[in-house]
Amino acid sequence: MTHRSAISRLFPSLRTPGDLLRTLGPAIVLAVVFALVVSIAPGILKWRAVNALLFDAAPLLILVIGSTLPVLLGCIDLSAAAMASLAAVVAALLMPVLGSAAVPAVILGAGLIGALQGWLIGRLQIPSFVMTLGTLGVFSGLALYLSNASTIGIGPGLGPFDFLGGRTAGMPNAFLTVLAVWVVLALVLRFTRAGRDVYAFGASELAAYMSGVGRDTTRAYAFAISSMCAALGGLMLLSQTLYSAPTMASNLLLPALVGVVVGGTAISGGVGGLSASLIGGLTAVMVRVGTTIAGLPGAAQDVAFGVIILIAVAVTTDRSKIGIVK
Repeated sequence: MTHRSAISRLFPSLRTPGDLLRTLGPAIVLAVVFALVVSIAPGILKWRAVNALLFDAAPLLILVIGSTLPVLLGCIDLSAAAMASLAAVVAALLMPVLGSAAVPAVILGAGLIGALQGWLIGRLQIPSFVMTLGTLGVFSGLALYLSNASTIGIGPGLGPFDFLGGRTAGMPNAFLTVLAVWVVLALVLRFTRAGRDVYAFGASELAAYMSGVGRDTTRAYAFAISSMCAALGGLMLLSQTLYSAPTMASNLLLPALVGVVVGGTAISGGVGGLSASLIGGLTAVMVRVGTTIAGLPGAAQDVAFGVIILIAVAVTTDRSKIGIVK
């Protein structure tokens, strides 16, 4: 039996070496990065350190999960981090008026804005890169304007934020929320028509359209989920700091994209999933932790994330789709 046939028996869905790389690569990369970080700082294996790490990582992980859906379409959402900052600012402003109801209001509002983004991309035939680059500027500007370019504090004793900042059975509630969102969205992608439409759209937009898939509806659905997850990430940041700032999530854009593509979700669409993205998100978290522990400046993190994105995109891009603008 050849080495290749043995792999085929173990992983029958893997037809090419590229499939094998996309399936096992993310877990291998995470294991290597984790081992390097542990070699630098063995204390990170203590439960207290792991608990704190999961708490801090929750906002980034939820952005990674949300950003996966547009990428599965072959699109990209560059506005997610700006939406997270805007959501934190708006929530802080609405809390004195709406109380705890500000949280669902902000998340639903973000979903409507995201759905509008996705719908306009199709209707106006604007590439998602251009559309979300524009809305990144709009959301950032709105956050600065609404906050007067300053921080806005919130008091303790606010139900949703106390929950997100608390723990259950020793686990951070924010991380448990990430896991809950991941499970729900994974089930939706796996077992619903809307989820299957996302993969069909990403594999071949024209074929999906001819099969009856609503292109505008599918885009709107994916970008709505992305924006709602971004808003939730902003609320998690707000629960951690108890104040909002107009740029508090701006440093999460590159790590979120790294999490998606390192997880094996092809930037050309149709390949990947939320489980792989969660692994990729944890890899991005460990890269941040490793560079911080090593004493490297923040700019070094951006360099590392940029290099990782270039490599991951080169590996996962389906060359047969080059020439199609999404």
